[in-house]
Amino acid sequence: MSAWLRPLAVCLLCAVPALGATVGLADWCVNLNGDTNTACNGAGSGGTSPGGGSISLAGWDSTLEPGTNNLGSVVLTLVAGQSDQYAGFYADYDLDYATFGSFQDSGTTVGSLPAGVSYELQDPNVSSIFTDFASNSLADVNTVGTASNSPNVCCDVAFALLVNGLDVPNGGTGTVTFTVSTTAPASGFYLQQTNFDAGDSIYLSENVNISGTGSSTPEPSTFVLALGGIGLGIGFKRRRRC
Repeated sequence: MSAWLRPLAVCLLCAVPALGATVGLADWCVNLNGDTNTACNGAGSGGTSPGGGSISLAGWDSTLEPGTNNLGSVVLTLVAGQSDQYAGFYADYDLDYATFGSFQDSGTTVGSLPAGVSYELQDPNVSSIFTDFASNSLADVNTVGTASNSPNVCCDVAFALLVNGLDVPNGGTGTVTFTVSTTAPASGFYLQQTNFDAGDSIYLSENVNISGTGSSTPEPSTFVLALGGIGLGIGFKRRRRC
């Protein structure tokens, strides 16, 4: 059977913020086949998952507020010879927090949702987004998509993305890379987070790469969360830790 190479653009960590911009990270977690301990805030810093596979944070900035976060990429290595695997990423970033606070953001989806990919854009303070993420039951909903009239006071935005149905053949290899960036993907399905007042955005994307004898080729897809632009201020915010 053909090798499986599936690109997905989920811009979470694609690039370093623009010069002068600052981004804050309040909460984050990785889910590899149900493991939310190997890489989840203070609960873990990456490594080998108990069920097999591994999580690398080498190219990603896990700095929490009040520090400045430079985004980056998280790489999840799937288990060879195992079918129906899943991988996910959850994070609560704050844009321009120092200037506008935590509730000046909105979330947007762009493009058609591919088969096997699920997401949520929610306010983490008043929703079950993290519980849904941890239980692999994201509902494909966006409840933070509407900005209010001036002054803009809508949402504290968190995003989560999961990719299901990942089959890695015996002797094959498989990785899922989640990237957060200030650069939007060129095409595909993606999520965008934007600060109402400053207009800054970030993007979350993911790339699935599976190869080896016996693998199949699923439909490509792209997931991005955008926070692009300039001058993103960060402030300290208390948050439930995973």
